[in-house]
Amino acid sequence: MRKARWTVAATLAVVVMTAGCGGKSAGAKTAGGPANATTGVTKKPAGAAPSHGTLLERAAGTWKFIATPTDDSLDTLVVKDGRATAKGAKLSCTGTFVPTKKDGRESATITYKCQGGKDGRRGLGHLKVDPDGSSLVIDFDGPPGGWGGPVDSYRRA
Repeated sequence: MRKARWTVAATLAVVVMTAGCGGKSAGAKTAGGPANATTGVTKKPAGAAPSHGTLLERAAGTWKFIATPTDDSLDTLVVKDGRATAKGAKLSCTGTFVPTKKDGRESATITYKCQGGKDGRRGLGHLKVDPDGSSLVIDFDGPPGGWGGPVDSYRRA
């Protein structure tokens, strides 16, 4: 009988915890009030870029490196008006994105100029931004004659 009670109690606890983990959706519906429900207005985070527009318009904003920082990583990237400023533990770089077309699609490249002259073996970088503007990747060619460079991946800060 004790085992049956224990099983029922454990099952009930799991059900209650699962039902309680509804996240923000339940609270958001009541907190938004009827005005938001009827107008269908959704709010974007303050730093959100448009989900449409040019590649550089979607890239505008502040970005945070998603991997574990190293001496050669650029942990914060700020893109404004096609110019980039990137900073890490031991690197501080700037550059300007150059809009191009690649395979008929909009593209942009960048070459960083870093303090001390070292760019973390990056070379020429190719910009990619998710259509919704939530993530940004710069795929670097690496030094001339090399096997390729790093891939810097960011999420919007």
